[in-house]
Amino acid sequence: MATGNSKARRPSPVRAVVFDEAHLRHYTMQDQMLAVEVLDLFLTQMPATIELIATAATASDWTYATHALKGAAASVGACRLQQLAADLEGMEFSGNEQARRLRTQELKAAAVEFRRAARQAFPELA
Repeated sequence: MATGNSKARRPSPVRAVVFDEAHLRHYTMQDQMLAVEVLDLFLTQMPATIELIATAATASDWTYATHALKGAAASVGACRLQQLAADLEGMEFSGNEQARRLRTQELKAAAVEFRRAARQAFPELA
């Protein structure tokens, strides 16, 4: 049915879960200490990687940082971060700097959300 609108409507993306704890536990072979260590490493490195994304000066820098975050997030069950990093990785670097900045802000908010969820699931995290 034509609506008179020439723009195709994109379906709204499904919001991924913040933290898939079961994935991390499987990935770390149900070893609580290993899960904590892996999460701690991710949480320590995450701000620097997000900063690389926010300050990327070239398309190569952008692709490297978004791809790195996407893979690291996938390994710890940070589903929402993984989804956002994948979306960012697919964005054109040149052109709309404002769109990149807004999406990076969304990524930073998701990182805070993930940190909170991870600390709730693993109170022993520093």
